[in-house]
Amino acid sequence: MKKIILNILATTGISLVALALVATCYDTTLICIDTVFQVLGINVIIYIGLYFMDFVEYRYPILETGLKLTYVIILVLLGGWMWGWYSNLPGVVLILMTIGIFVVCVCLDTISLLSEVKSINVLLEGEGQRADCE
Repeated sequence: MKKIILNILATTGISLVALALVATCYDTTLICIDTVFQVLGINVIIYIGLYFMDFVEYRYPILETGLKLTYVIILVLLGGWMWGWYSNLPGVVLILMTIGIFVVCVCLDTISLLSEVKSINVLLEGEGQRADCE
């Protein structure tokens, strides 16, 4: 649960930074506070769905990633429609932002996973050395 909350907050932060960069390109000077909570809300919904998608075993990793990306894009587009984001941001830009944020999050998850694997390997090596001593 702690990891999911951390991921939600990290993704929200990354989303807001990406949104600020895109807003700068459009010469926008502010992001409404409503948008911050909307982005947080959509990220909570995304991670709830991704949590349940993890229970399904996929035969091909690329299929799993594609389904997750499609799910995220659909939710973001629905959120854009519900909250009127299209009046300030074209849908194509919203899709490109979503893909960019998704790629960043996948890379961060991979780095985190590699760190966990290294920690497990260190623990296993310690267990192996202890077994040799006995």
